[in-house]
Amino acid sequence: MTKNDRIFGIVAILTLAVVVLGVIYVANDWHKSKTQCFDCGDGQRCTIDTRQFATKYSTYSLELEANIKDVNKISAKIDPVQLQTLTEAMQSGDEFRKYLVHGFNSCAITKEQYAQMGGTYQAMDGIAREISQQINKADLSQSERKNLAQLIVRYGELSRNLGAARQPK
Repeated sequence: MTKNDRIFGIVAILTLAVVVLGVIYVANDWHKSKTQCFDCGDGQRCTIDTRQFATKYSTYSLELEANIKDVNKISAKIDPVQLQTLTEAMQSGDEFRKYLVHGFNSCAITKEQYAQMGGTYQAMDGIAREISQQINKADLSQSERKNLAQLIVRYGELSRNLGAARQPK
């Protein structure tokens, strides 16, 4: 066996391994995204894939998160305290999203609670959209800065309300 034959054999084995791992990954992902229906005592429900929920409800939240990570872009528009508030609220919102979906899928929250909390999450997403639009403007007037500060405060309040909604009563 020549050196080229050995190299070809190693490359073929590695290629096959990558293909097999790719197939396993895709099959696992497909299996996780399959909807399963069940009853939790409050009617029929079907599982929600966390990724689908994030795609459906948090497009602007994800865009805002990307803007926040580019601190230089927004540092002139919001002060460090607002940035901290916004960052914490974003993290809390992400954790809440996971709680909401997994709680629904495991019957830990009712359909009614899911609808109520989901509405709050949608409100947060709407505010994230407005904040993102403000941050993407080249220059902000004084009234726009004030509005941005109010949006950030409201976003933080909604985030805290979601955290409170998760606490057992």
